[in-house]
Amino acid sequence: MRDMKPALSIIIVNWNTRDLLGPCLASLDAALAGLPAQTYVVDNGSSDGSAAFVRREFPWVELVDAGRNLGFAAANNLVLGRAAGSTVLLLNPDTVCRPGSLAALHAFLAATPRAGAVGPTLTDTDGAPTITYGNLPSPRYHLLELLGPYRRRWPPCLRRVTFTRVPDVGDGTRKVGYVAGACMMIAADALRDVGTLDERFFLYFEETDWCARAAGLGWDVYHVAGVEVVHLEGRAAARAGDFALAQFQHSYRLFVAKHRGARQVPLFRAVMFLEYGLKGAARRLLALRPGPGRARNAALADIFLRQARLQLRGDVAPTPPR
Repeated sequence: MRDMKPALSIIIVNWNTRDLLGPCLASLDAALAGLPAQTYVVDNGSSDGSAAFVRREFPWVELVDAGRNLGFAAANNLVLGRAAGSTVLLLNPDTVCRPGSLAALHAFLAATPRAGAVGPTLTDTDGAPTITYGNLPSPRYHLLELLGPYRRRWPPCLRRVTFTRVPDVGDGTRKVGYVAGACMMIAADALRDVGTLDERFFLYFEETDWCARAAGLGWDVYHVAGVEVVHLEGRAAARAGDFALAQFQHSYRLFVAKHRGARQVPLFRAVMFLEYGLKGAARRLLALRPGPGRARNAALADIFLRQARLQLRGDVAPTPPR
């Protein structure tokens, strides 16, 4: 498989995730099901021995030493310009690909005209779907999020009116605004047309930005139902600590300014302040009640209220961890 001309180039960006890399890389052979592929690991200046681990345990992987933490977009771009496959896969190190999953995504992408990018259903370790795809950002989605768990009672067509989307059981393959960058397969023709990732997005929204640019050029993005990849959601980003929360908001503002205009940023900040502030207050009240959910409600209240406070700051750009 590795001696043939690759049909797929896999890029995994690593920053201090040695313990996650092993299961991720070990899952690839079965996931490819014979599909010829080349695999790159871009190491963003890790200090946990990741690079030595890859060289020792996975000698067939091409290791790219970035020298420092470049972020997700810039690290991927080190390889995107030289990847030889007819398709390219951006894959997080905190994923485990199910047998046949990557071959199935590749087959769908090759058989679907104007399909620029595809993604699988992302699940937790128990097989329950997690955030997989969504619509491109709009203020109305934040207002609808105020309904919280009550939205689960709505018809599926209304539950899909959201920025981030967890697939329902039985959902079919469909065109979407974006697929999660944890596992996003891109056609080489679309990549040449759209270009590489925007390196202003150090972390978060780089895949959303790419999908928005692709749509503007007539390419479609699909969630492919029935294909699953386990995503240990947040395990890799969590290594950055509190940085992740501020970086998400910073990247969100960059996206809004780029695609909707700088004048729209205050509107988004206002609706997010409303959403997170009210959700945080509600969780704080629930945390006052005794019971098994008390600790979870307290933790969610803290996160929501921190996100609300970030909307009051004009500059939220954090210093990237090194």
